[in-house]
Amino acid sequence: MSEAAEKKAMETVTQNQLETIYDSPPSEPDDDLWLAHGAKMLEDSVPDVQNAASELLKALGLLQTVYLGILGFAEFIPEDMEIRNKALFVIPIVPWIIATYYGLRVMKTEIVKLNLRSPSDIRERATELLEAKQRHLEVAFALLIAGIIFAFVMVVFRVRI
Repeated sequence: MSEAAEKKAMETVTQNQLETIYDSPPSEPDDDLWLAHGAKMLEDSVPDVQNAASELLKALGLLQTVYLGILGFAEFIPEDMEIRNKALFVIPIVPWIIATYYGLRVMKTEIVKLNLRSPSDIRERATELLEAKQRHLEVAFALLIAGIIFAFVMVVFRVRI
């Protein structure tokens, strides 16, 4: 072996000794499967949130239709009730309308300006978009539940009169 080759080999060994090697647990046999599963979850996250919003909007539409049908076609509200008490029956509709707005915000596409050559910019924008859509979906769901509670209270209120 020539002197130059030995010197290069010694430099390589010295450089490798300076390299910090961290202890890590041995990999599991199914690690690749879970990494692929994580990538799939990430890819499907925004469409899943939009699908959930779509189903929530369907439930809201059904609830509003049934509730308004009960109020409009059935003799559910007594004729002799005071106007301000009759107006209370509108309360459940208000959170449902606001929930519809938030559900539509989840479904609505947005123009996103990002640098397609910057993975960190893409990651940041995608995370922001997903978090915003998830927040809107959670608000819509909470308002859906609030409307159901108000409707239940109004049914109990009506029965007591």
